[in-house]
Amino acid sequence: MGTNDAASTSRWPVWGLAAGVLGAIGHIFSQPSVTREQRGSGVEVVSELDRAPYHIGVVAGLIAVFCLLAFASGWRRWATTTAPASLAAEVVSLALTASAGAMILGYGFRGTLAIYLPGGINENTIPPEGLYVLYMFDDLGPFLSWYGVTMAAVAVVWLALREHQLPKWIGVVSLLLAIPPVGMLVATGLSGFAGMVQPLWLIVVGIGMALALRRSPAGVTEPSFAVPGD
Repeated sequence: MGTNDAASTSRWPVWGLAAGVLGAIGHIFSQPSVTREQRGSGVEVVSELDRAPYHIGVVAGLIAVFCLLAFASGWRRWATTTAPASLAAEVVSLALTASAGAMILGYGFRGTLAIYLPGGINENTIPPEGLYVLYMFDDLGPFLSWYGVTMAAVAVVWLALREHQLPKWIGVVSLLLAIPPVGMLVATGLSGFAGMVQPLWLIVVGIGMALALRRSPAGVTEPSFAVPGD
């Protein structure tokens, strides 16, 4: 493999880094600034909403979707050559793709608010009650859409710690970042907590995979992690 081929092989994880950063901008750092009292006021909260964060959110979020699909495609190509018999490796790409589809809808609610709130291209065309429904969907939608990434993290835990196809530290980090959203789901029923944690997982794993592939373009398995007889 030539130098250019090796560099190309190690670049695809950067799409995961980009997806994590842009995704965080899309639904965490572009949240509307309303107080708890305003949130609890019902339809009246609509009058406190600014369309600008929603506009930023939908643009960043949908670009993040593209990056996530590129990352999923790169992962599938890596899995085909490095871990063709691994069910967990295939689950990762499928789970990421599932999240990408959900994100189109989740971030789409942000875009809908961006066009219907005052200042948008369709302002004053639907009543406050309609805007409030969109606001409630947006309150969970973009966060819930990241749950597929949590499932991908769980598969990476197995891939790294059981099948030894990835560096052990990636498996440990994936485990630590998968526990909070799964724990919140089981304990409280809250599914949207995945959106608070999984952008960080994509950033860390994207960087980690890029570094590992740069050191070993043909694969990232480190022989010292292998268990004799597995």
